[in-house]
Formats: sequence, structure tokens, C-alpha cells
Amino acid sequence: MMQEVHVLLKNRGKINPKSAQEYADQGGFQALKKALTMTTDEIINEVKEAGLRGRGGAGFPTFRKMEFTANAVDPVRYIVCNADEGEPGTNKDRILLSTDPCSIFEGMAIAGKAVGAHIGYIYMRAEYTYLFPIMRAALDDAEARGYLGKNMMGSGYDFEIKFRSGAGAYVCGEETALFESIEGKRGEPRFRPPYPSISGLFGKPTMLNNVETLANLVPIILNGAAWYRTIGTAGSPGTKLFTVCGNVKRRGVFEFPMGINLKELIYDVCGGISDDRQLLAVQTGGASGAIINPDQIDMNLDIDTVSSSGGRLGCGTILVIDDRNCIVDIVLNNLDFFRGESCGQCTPCREGGQQLFNLVSKIALGKGSIRDLALIEELGETMRLTSLCGLGASTVVPVQTSIQNFRGAYLKHIDKDYCPICGREGGIYK
Repeated sequence: MMQEVHVLLKNRGKINPKSAQEYADQGGFQALKKALTMTTDEIINEVKEAGLRGRGGAGFPTFRKMEFTANAVDPVRYIVCNADEGEPGTNKDRILLSTDPCSIFEGMAIAGKAVGAHIGYIYMRAEYTYLFPIMRAALDDAEARGYLGKNMMGSGYDFEIKFRSGAGAYVCGEETALFESIEGKRGEPRFRPPYPSISGLFGKPTMLNNVETLANLVPIILNGAAWYRTIGTAGSPGTKLFTVCGNVKRRGVFEFPMGINLKELIYDVCGGISDDRQLLAVQTGGASGAIINPDQIDMNLDIDTVSSSGGRLGCGTILVIDDRNCIVDIVLNNLDFFRGESCGQCTPCREGGQQLFNLVSKIALGKGSIRDLALIEELGETMRLTSLCGLGASTVVPVQTSIQNFRGAYLKHIDKDYCPICGREGGIYK
């Protein structure tokens, strides 16, 4: 079996997560100590040379967010760690937060030093409240020992970390909706521009990244950009945390270099399809990701390759679907989730998500037509181009890619061929 490469997960199961000293004994806080002696330009350039890209969404270059925030006119700046992790099936951030929280604190402090911020917020969804005692204990211990907080390690630099929790809304994973939630408002996306690096949390310049991205700053600063680039691909250096779920024999969160082959991940690392069934499909990047067929899984999992398939690597969730399922039913389940999670602020997402659900429901029940497929495509393109935030655009990805890659399944439903999944008596879509 392929061996994992543990860069971010190196302390999992080896230290008491509540103990900052045990983290320090494993080399923790040495990257921060180094960063505290570096200038803003030196830190940002190291991250730039490393090629770190965001690990939660579209893979935006991390150094750019640093650069924009550091160059903002307003001297009051914030670091925000997005630990909302609302994508169904995703567990990677939870693993980091529960087993090695000090690595997140250290990454945030490094980012703070890079952009001139002295306060950072960690925003977690309501379902993760059980993590607060672990993280609170770790942060208190780190501050008591002088690793974080006031005058970190005698450097004269202060960086305070605060915790905030939302109510579990998927849309609060969007950065500006997350800001609204921290500020005590309804979690709705803001119009942009201005962008967060100019006007973010409390109207101040803000650098926001997800848990995994911030954790990557530690090994980059500690070991250098050249070392970091020995892992992964040229366009997507470093490792990636993959949450593999669904119909595989071995589920879990795995860390591999960017560019690992999807087919090898499913059949070698995860042992293949559970109950020795046949593979029907794979969805990459969570519920908002592309749905591909078995002929397409010989694909390297890096940001650019997955994007070229019509989806995105995003949070790294891999949902494996066997032949006991129906693609139309899977898509309908996704749409049911997204229509409920829309904040309702913009018409394309609020109404479009519901209409997509209605159209796919018709097809699932054998009441659809070829014209409905055309309407789905037209509506999806409108949502992609006009939705206020990424939720509306993401909603259409599994629908459009499933029609492209499994058109036959939709045509069978339109031809009223019986489907044991969608045609079940008492089904929730009847």
C-alpha cells in the first residue's frame, strides 16, 4: 500500500493536543521563532517561492492574500482562520484542530507577523463545539509558557487569538458571510469590491485562510521554500489532506503529496469498493464538486488537473459511489442540501437552486423531458454568472458535470425506464 507523507499530520496521536509544551518538544514554535526575526517581505517571499495555494476553495496563491493585506493603508489588521468546514463529508480540519491545535495557532501567528496583524480569530461551526475545550486548553498553555500572546518568545511582538462560533450555516464558509457572523450579524455574503484585504472583518484589512492552509505556513518557514517544493507538483507544491468517504473499504483522512493518482487512492490506499461492488462514480471536492465516471478516475489530484475536469480539488473530499446508487438521486440529494443552505439574499441562488431541484425531481420520477435538460443547463449557467457568492455557482457543478458524464442515466429516467432508487415507494421526492 502507498505510504502517506505526514507533514501536517506528523503529530497526530503522538502528543497531548492540550499541551503546548509537548508540541514544542516536537519542534513546535520554531518556525514562529524564526518568523519573528524576519521582515514582512522575507516571510511573504518565502511563501511565494514555496508556491502555497489555498487548501479550501479555488487554490488562490496564499502569498497574494498576505501581500494585499500587508500593503493595506489601515494599520489595524486581522488574521481569520476559517474552521467552519461545512462541506458534507469533510473532516480534515477537524483532525488538525483536535490532534494538533498549536500548529494552527503557530501558522496564524506567522501570518500575523507577515501582515502586521496583532489579533486573530478562529471561526468554527456550531457542531464543532466539542473542540473548544481542547483548543482553549492548548491556547492557554501556549500563552502561559510565552509561546503566544503578549511579547511572544521575548520578541516584543503581540498576537492574540480569539474563538468564535457560528450556527452551522454552510454559507458562513464564504469569507464575507463569515465576517458578518463574527460581527454578530446574519451570515450573508457582502458585495465585492471592496475585498477583504482592504475591508474585511470589522471593516479592517483581513487575511482569511482555512485551517489546512495556515498549518502549511509552519513547515514552509521552518524548512524553506526549496524543501517544500520537493513535495507535490510544480503547480501545486506540498501535501494535501484527503477525506475519502462513501463506498470504499477503508475510509478516513489521509495525507499525500499533491498529484497523487485518484485511482490509486481508491484502490490501493482505500482497498477498493466496499462489498466488492462496481464503481459507479466519484465526486471530487465535496458536495459542490464534479461527478466523474469510472473511465475518468485515472487522474492526478492537484488543483489545476481537477479544475480542468470541470470541478475543483477544494477541500479534498473524495466521495466514492458504487453501483447500488443512482446518479440522478445523488444529484437530487445534493440539490436538496444546497437549496436549504442558500441564505436567500440573491435571487439566482435562492430561486435557481429550488428550480434546479424541481427539474431534477421531475426527471427522477420519470416525468421529465429532453427540454428539461436544456433548461437545467441554461439555468445553471445563469446561476454561475450572476449569483452573489460561490454558493450559487457551486450548486450547479454536480448537476452539470453529472449530465455531461452520465447523460445516459438522465435519458433512461426521461424514457421512463424503471429506477429502483428514484422509483422507490414512499421516496422523499414523491
